[in-house]
Amino acid sequence: MSYLALYRKWRPMVFEDVVEQEHVVKTLRNSICSGRIAHAYLFCGTRGTGKTTMAKIFSRAVNCVDSKNGDPCNQCEVCQGILNGSLLDVIEIDAASNNSVDDIRDIRDEVIYTPSKARYKVYIIDEVHMLSTGAFNALLKTLEEPPAHVIFILATTEPHKLPATILSRCQRFDFRRIPVDSIVKRIEYIAKESGVEIQREASKLIAKLSDGALRDAISILDQCISLGNKELTYEDVLSVVGLVTDTFIGEVVDAVKNREIQRVLKAVDELVMEGKNIGQFVSELVMYYRNLMICSSVSNPEEIIDAPMDSIQKMKEQCNGLERFEIVAVIKELSLLEAALKSTTHPRVLLETTLIKLCENRMDLGDAGVLERIQSLEKNVNDIMEKGIAVPKNGSGSSTGSLKDSGNADSGKENLESEDDKRIEKKNIAKNVKGIEIWPKVLDELKSRGRMVIYSHLLDAKLIELGSNRVGIVFKNTIGKMFVEKSENLEVVEECLCEFLGKKVRVKCLGEEDIVDTEKKEEKDELIEKVQDFAEKVDIPLNIIDE
Repeated sequence: MSYLALYRKWRPMVFEDVVEQEHVVKTLRNSICSGRIAHAYLFCGTRGTGKTTMAKIFSRAVNCVDSKNGDPCNQCEVCQGILNGSLLDVIEIDAASNNSVDDIRDIRDEVIYTPSKARYKVYIIDEVHMLSTGAFNALLKTLEEPPAHVIFILATTEPHKLPATILSRCQRFDFRRIPVDSIVKRIEYIAKESGVEIQREASKLIAKLSDGALRDAISILDQCISLGNKELTYEDVLSVVGLVTDTFIGEVVDAVKNREIQRVLKAVDELVMEGKNIGQFVSELVMYYRNLMICSSVSNPEEIIDAPMDSIQKMKEQCNGLERFEIVAVIKELSLLEAALKSTTHPRVLLETTLIKLCENRMDLGDAGVLERIQSLEKNVNDIMEKGIAVPKNGSGSSTGSLKDSGNADSGKENLESEDDKRIEKKNIAKNVKGIEIWPKVLDELKSRGRMVIYSHLLDAKLIELGSNRVGIVFKNTIGKMFVEKSENLEVVEECLCEFLGKKVRVKCLGEEDIVDTEKKEEKDELIEKVQDFAEKVDIPLNIIDE
């Protein structure tokens, strides 16, 4: 006999073997024992939770001649006929491939005939939501008033797609996802019966990957057993399903948190070269950040997160430098990436782009609360005060300095330098108020390009030099200033200026109130400087009061 897949070999034969569906088992058992058997049942739930298995057990139980406590004996002639497919009184139909009106009409014509050997003729219609609208309409009357010897069992993963007229004619049973512990117990039992030892970490990983579907878990176990090892380890399961370890994901999260782009890209390269599934990796990364969110939200995350204590402890440490709304923003970015990966031909590029975006902290925080955004700004300011920021020194574009809180004396000095810079800038503006000679040419160029609105607003404006690579435009009215300040208009003006100046310049729009007459102030400043120099030479304290 050819090899039989484990999920078929270990399909439950009686109600007692069904895992974690006690609410359905109890109801069906009682209906069989009491003889209160309905004419139509609807089994709903996600894949691999036992819908078809329950339908087959029920079809044997209602027809078994030696039923015990509602369970089929699986030994009598009727049970054996149903199991080997020789008895035609139990018909299983795949609605995905038999979804036309004619297929349902054939059923409607056949139900009038009594069963050959069994007590009931049972129709199991799997994936019933795939039936066409016409097929549903053809099924309505038969489903409402079938012959007494007919039972319909409809199974579906998407009950919301069924018409209300169908739902109202059936007894509905919702199958729950199977918990991890129950799947682990079943997996270890099947592995033991198959002559293979499996580590608890490996069985837990299989249970988590199955997402509540026992059939998926058994299929993964079947694939792992095919490795030929006498003992299945955590690493064996990872290699079979193409996953990465929690340690690898933790390192990627650390790299993103520390803004280490090179380390992130190296991790992506390692992921791709080992042949791991990028989509699966992103899903695991989303779940990891979900665990981080829980760690930052509750005091006892181990009650919610199913992970080893050392992993939870590491997650708590990683949460220290992250705000909750930042974690939520990362989850949203990764969820968008997960959706985009399904339709792209360059998954690696998308992954690298998103991770670099996360490293540069360019996430969309538009829907974050105002208080949280203020907290984020305070955090950034504190980081700058602690670590400093590189700034160019006067006279040397390549030299750098750092702003650090190094005492009141240094702070006062920095404030003084800042005020001096502002005075120099104002003085430069006043000196260059006569403008630059190329301004009329720039206006003519704008006019020739058809930018008449910009040209009209700039007619009364003046061009001044603010620095080697900065120029200012002084406006007499606020309306013109606001119009030219728009990014698309300012870009056009900068382009024309660069063309005539022969170098890259930045433009700043100014109002007349920004221009101050500093000639008298300069004379006064020179006098004050001379007095200060004299006072320092003769060591006399000097207090200047500006009134």
